[in-house]
Amino acid sequence: MIRARFLSVDKLPDLGLALRALGFPRGAVDFLAGSLPQGHLLVSGLEAPALELLRNLVGTVPGAPRILEGVRPGAVLLSGRLSEIKLIGTRLQDRADVPQAADAGGYVIRACFHAGRFEPVEIGPLRIGGGRALVMGILNVTPDSFSDGGRFVRPEEALARAKALVEAGADVIDVGGESTRPKGPYGEGARPVSVEEERARVEPVVALLHRELPNVPISVDTSKAEVAEAAIQAGASMVNDVRGLADDDLADVVRRHRVACCLMHMPAEPDVMAEHTSYEDVVGEVAAALCDLVDRAEARGVPPARAIVDPGLGFGKTYGQSLFLLRQLPLLVAAVGRPILVGPSRKGFLGHVTGREVGARDAATAGSVAAALVNGASMVRVHDAAACRDAVLVADAVARAEEGGAFFSDEDEG
Repeated sequence: MIRARFLSVDKLPDLGLALRALGFPRGAVDFLAGSLPQGHLLVSGLEAPALELLRNLVGTVPGAPRILEGVRPGAVLLSGRLSEIKLIGTRLQDRADVPQAADAGGYVIRACFHAGRFEPVEIGPLRIGGGRALVMGILNVTPDSFSDGGRFVRPEEALARAKALVEAGADVIDVGGESTRPKGPYGEGARPVSVEEERARVEPVVALLHRELPNVPISVDTSKAEVAEAAIQAGASMVNDVRGLADDDLADVVRRHRVACCLMHMPAEPDVMAEHTSYEDVVGEVAAALCDLVDRAEARGVPPARAIVDPGLGFGKTYGQSLFLLRQLPLLVAAVGRPILVGPSRKGFLGHVTGREVGARDAATAGSVAAALVNGASMVRVHDAAACRDAVLVADAVARAEEGGAFFSDEDEG
């Protein structure tokens, strides 16, 4: 199977710093940075004819990227400007006479398409990926969520909790009426909930939060179109779907209301996803799946500019795979080209590392949140915003620091 994913892509803010060091004014910096990004694209699964054609194209096409091969058959690393790599993809796609060439070209072009996207996503008055990191506070109005089930079922309890989350630094409140607790360490897993029951839990809470906290965007954590429709009508401005808009009706709700959405990677349903943790390349496969979700959403009228993605830590991943995805988050950022939400809060892999039970994992959550933000996440989803507040502030400050000395000063300032 052919795969193509970027291992790295130049970040526009970093290119901007370099251009400022060269003395370009702000207007020129903004213009030039968008045309300069370079990257390293890993392509694998090529058979001999397509691989030979790729070698020939790189050697004969003016402005082609560099190519590096190792000892693994059918795998190459293309390095250069995104425009150069895309050109090679186009040339491959034009050679339908060579087995695999057109498919390989399509994968290369798609990888360039995703890697070249940097636009932020709007959730109400906020922008994800266009400035400081955002915090999503979890508000489960369920009796059986793994961490806080049953604590905030009544609307007045939910409102008090939402106010506490906002006071502690949460930017968005994510209201969920159906647990997706996986089968495994926490028992047999969450039971399915009917549309009517989930809507009865979610709709009055969203309406109350929208009335009492009018400036705070509300997300609804659901995979059901009817629940999302009711929540949006009640004031929600985002749909957070662990199933990645697999349901066409839910995608249509998002399209019609022009709200933001989060597409999460989950390889199987919660009751069996612990059996679906065999990956040849967990980062590459999760990245490809997230790109598929973005493409499928776009095909149904939900543009990428309204989609953020979530690698789904703990959902069909072992403890070690969740940790590895956190470590390699810059690769996901490069490969998918969308703002990334990470939800590590109180999850099992943190207990595996620390030996602590669910209720004592907030410090571990803060550590994982800091790692996520420094590695490129644009939003983190947490149960306790207060416990993570300082970690978020420091990690975000590190990720956005630009005071490198007079060499990087902006000519337009002062």
